[in-house]
Amino acid sequence: MGRVLGPTEQVFYKVRRLRPFNVAITARVSGRVTEERVRAALPVVQRRHPLLQANILAESPPRFSHASVPELPLEVVPREHADSWRARVDQQINLPFDASRGPLARFVLVQGDSHSELICGYDHLIGDALSGCFVLRDLLRVMAPGSEHPPKLQARPAYEELIGPPLPGTGVLNAVVSRSSSLLLRASPVLNRLSARLGSDSSLETPADAVRSGFTYRRLSPDQTERLLVLSRERQSSLHGLLGAALLLARAESMSARKSSVITVTSALDARARFGVGEDFGLFTTGKTHLLRVRGRDEVWALSRRLRAPLVAARKKASHLRLFRSAIEMSSRTVDLAAQPWMQRCTRLGLDSMLGLSNLGRLNLDARYGDLSLEGVNFSGSVASHFDIVLAAVTFAQHLEISFLYNPPLMSPELAERIASRTCEVLAETAR
Repeated sequence: MGRVLGPTEQVFYKVRRLRPFNVAITARVSGRVTEERVRAALPVVQRRHPLLQANILAESPPRFSHASVPELPLEVVPREHADSWRARVDQQINLPFDASRGPLARFVLVQGDSHSELICGYDHLIGDALSGCFVLRDLLRVMAPGSEHPPKLQARPAYEELIGPPLPGTGVLNAVVSRSSSLLLRASPVLNRLSARLGSDSSLETPADAVRSGFTYRRLSPDQTERLLVLSRERQSSLHGLLGAALLLARAESMSARKSSVITVTSALDARARFGVGEDFGLFTTGKTHLLRVRGRDEVWALSRRLRAPLVAARKKASHLRLFRSAIEMSSRTVDLAAQPWMQRCTRLGLDSMLGLSNLGRLNLDARYGDLSLEGVNFSGSVASHFDIVLAAVTFAQHLEISFLYNPPLMSPELAERIASRTCEVLAETAR
């Protein structure tokens, strides 16, 4: 593991210098989970996944290294009540990692007598959300009495090398973007002052290092979850599309009861199956952004299908992946510029809100690990600076679990709670 960071990793490397950009996966476990069992299993899991053994050398370009990387850290805290884990997740998504020292992952055991939570927090630079689910599964397997150690996985090239070459002309365009970005970055102090006078949104002036991601949580019952899955198939849609539609309607209602709102929603798309990477720890996702005009009274299934159709097409087209690679390479040259308040104001011109959506689907994980049972999984993470709120969902053990991750400079905790509750009300009304 001595390779140069790929384009997506380089974008995230620059983003994380501005503010924490982490993922936190939580496994709810029944049975007696001792600190000793977890500490004994962590080195085995770390040896299995190359990126859990890595730090980053701040070279040009930056590269991964395995030099003197410590063992995965474990924090143990008492489980004082059923929701104790939520405060620890909030901590994990807002606490930066020391990339030069490594490792870029850490664990928390929220320990109870018969029920505990295991939290895997890691820098988004090294892994997508499914990566954390597989690592927690590996950890539980190693903790099971009499279990065999899982085989070590080989280090993979950067995700973009699996995609193949970017679109023709990307190199020339990258050079133009780099020069333009440098010029605009030098002019940004003046442009920031000018845009502040013209604009009314002072939230964009909040220093990046003072911003924390907010987090609230909802859980649907097995009956509701199964009903929504069945209805999604019957209505020729998907649960991903339905979740996005419910979030869009809730957000539109929060802004205006009468007029339409212009909203973007960016969906994360899993690309593991296309490249046969299985359950490796790494970044294997793309994104697709929709621009929609939405009213709070729009029909949920029509909106759901509008979201689903382009995602189905994107998953089938190799050209989508090449376009994604080209876009990422250009993005790596504009991260610092995109963080400037004047640029954020320009990005949002004509838009009422910017949303994110990530649904891991139904996890195919075992429920039993010796004397331990996996009862639930939660997916949370830091919020990119341009999103107002992101819906992150995962289904396991017949429960749909949803995290609503929001940007406090752009959205108050009270508003985030209202949107979370209204989103789930729309889902409950749909399930009737």
